[in-house]
Amino acid sequence: MSSNTMIDAEDIFGELKTKNTPARKGKARGRKVGADLLAELKVKMVMRIYGASRARAMEIIAGRAGERQALEHAQEEARAAKRPHRFRGDESMAIEEFFGA
Repeated sequence: MSSNTMIDAEDIFGELKTKNTPARKGKARGRKVGADLLAELKVKMVMRIYGASRARAMEIIAGRAGERQALEHAQEEARAAKRPHRFRGDESMAIEEFFGA
């Protein structure tokens, strides 16, 4: 090849497909995920029930979520307190404690 030789685009990129290719349209909008729709529904319901703004409704929802987490944590601690404690190999116990003497 000399410096004046032209190279076709087909030689570089392979066979170009120009027929039957769909025309590019605008950017496709993404679908909302179910969790996003549920969150939006919660906000709208709280807004209607309490007659609050969107920001205040989101604060109410966040506060209730914190209360729920605290309640679940307390319930888990109560369940753990009811279960008998199982000793692992690294824990030791005095014989007096074991036999209750």
